[in-house]
Amino acid sequence: MFKKVLKGLGIAILSLITLFVIIGVWSTYKSSAYETTAIPYLDVAIPEISTWEKPVMKSYFTPSVLADISEKDLDTLVRALSKMGKLVELGQYEFSSVTSKAITGGGSGTFVTYVVPATYENGDATLTVTLKEEDDSFSVYEFNLNSMALLE
Repeated sequence: MFKKVLKGLGIAILSLITLFVIIGVWSTYKSSAYETTAIPYLDVAIPEISTWEKPVMKSYFTPSVLADISEKDLDTLVRALSKMGKLVELGQYEFSSVTSKAITGGGSGTFVTYVVPATYENGDATLTVTLKEEDDSFSVYEFNLNSMALLE
């Protein structure tokens, strides 16, 4: 009886290890597919968005995002983010996910998310940027800046 319990426990542990290995390999495979396209785009987009100029930001966002945000809300967002100051340095990009979504209202497509630490004049931040794949390029679907400096 004791041997059966140990055998069952061993099979369960081996199954979990196998699952984690498969997830790791799949994640590496998916991230490598976007390394040569998404990261160069982010290298240009993040510094330009970080100038905190509304026309520049609008040029990078997807049409569906721009349709969902009013000019007043965009002004408020730009004013709040400008408290970070100029971009000093970007850290190492970390692939987060890739998903395909079917959304009404023009938001359907493939979305790639990266997390990157950044240093601005007024503090450190963590950026989470979701890109929407469009033909042979991208546009910014989400730009999330998380920093304690915004609370000061």
